Amino acid sequence: MDYANKEERRAQRAFAAIRDKVFSPVIAVLSKIGVTPNQVSTTGVLFLTATCLLPPSQATPALICMALYVLCDGIDGPLARRMGMDHTGGALVDIVADHVGVVFLSAAAIYHLGAWGPAMVVFVGAYLLFIGLVVYANSRGLTLRRFVRTKYVFFLLYLGSLYAESDLVTYFCGVCGVYYSIEIFEALRRIYIHHDAHRESGPEKDGE
Repeated sequence: MDYANKEERRAQRAFAAIRDKVFSPVIAVLSKIGVTPNQVSTTGVLFLTATCLLPPSQATPALICMALYVLCDGIDGPLARRMGMDHTGGALVDIVADHVGVVFLSAAAIYHLGAWGPAMVVFVGAYLLFIGLVVYANSRGLTLRRFVRTKYVFFLLYLGSLYAESDLVTYFCGVCGVYYSIEIFEALRRIYIHHDAHRESGPEKDGE
């Protein structure tokens, strides 16, 4: 269960090999003391929550907490593989922990930075719905067109906004919300065509 296309999976495997080697000592220690991948994911979300609660005047602590969130997100998967605990349920937890940052930081941007609520809501809704469609398409072996990933750019803009004490995310998220809305319709079109072409195949019959 993932949200990467075939080309991205090849790049991810190459990156994962380097990442796993770099963090191998940390992963070995966590495995030895019995820390589970879900505990790492949960800890990451707690660091994310701390990032969201810190005001612009505490930009550096927010940056540190955000870095720890990203670190936790990067090592929970390798830890699961090291401990033989990698499975679909764990992958789902990882995906949720990976993308909850978009939700939390959007809310924090509205509260701390005065970001425009409608733009942030459209961005979050369109982004999460599109990622859900990508996961579904990958689970069915469907190919979607290549798309732009904006999550980490959003994270950086949020942190930059804290240091600048100014809203740098509203326009970016507004544009991204429109972009992902377009991608949703394209993904739905491809998924519908796939199922429509296979509607006579027997077990895979779907309702309207």
